[in-house]
Amino acid sequence: MRKFAACLVGRSTPLLELMLTDKQVNDANAYGEWLRLAVHERNLPASNRVRAAASCFSIAQDHHHAIVVLLEAGLYASCFALLRVAFEAYVRGEWLALCATDAQVRQFLKGREPPKIDVLLGTLKRRDVFKEGVLSIIKKRSWKALCAYTHTGGLHVQRWNTSRGIEPNYSIDELLEVLRFADIVATLSVLGVVSLMNDEQLAEKLLKRFKARVAA
Repeated sequence: MRKFAACLVGRSTPLLELMLTDKQVNDANAYGEWLRLAVHERNLPASNRVRAAASCFSIAQDHHHAIVVLLEAGLYASCFALLRVAFEAYVRGEWLALCATDAQVRQFLKGREPPKIDVLLGTLKRRDVFKEGVLSIIKKRSWKALCAYTHTGGLHVQRWNTSRGIEPNYSIDELLEVLRFADIVATLSVLGVVSLMNDEQLAEKLLKRFKARVAA
């Protein structure tokens, strides 16, 4: 028989004070729906490259939707765990769209793993649109935490321990930061699809909508 420490195991249901407001959740849902409709049933060039890249962008959008749903349900551990995979989906999409060779695209669609994320980011940095290295900066600042949240590292486990026992212990600021990060990745992913469509007018509309979202 295992010997357990004298602590209480709490339910995964969060305390009321840890939940986002109805307005915050509704705004997040509205933004996600706007992003979805922006590229819904739009025509794209027919090629393996576009299929591969657009699929990655769409999966990143799906993760954003899931994060909002999970935030609303109070299932915060899974929200945090999805941040890394959302970011990776977006980065892979950009690499496939802009950098991968035709052979790499074909291999990817057959199930072969792409290069590691640092290689993808380094290759993207050579393109004019990413020459400032913004994605590499995001990765450098966030990767350790993203990995801990995805792989149940100590940083994540800290947020399941309180003086009373084992229960969710996230702060509102942390939940809002998750939402902001997910919003950014989803917006970039939709912009990736828009770039495949070569629709500058929609890109400008997207940027304007994102600025309004940030300012809200």
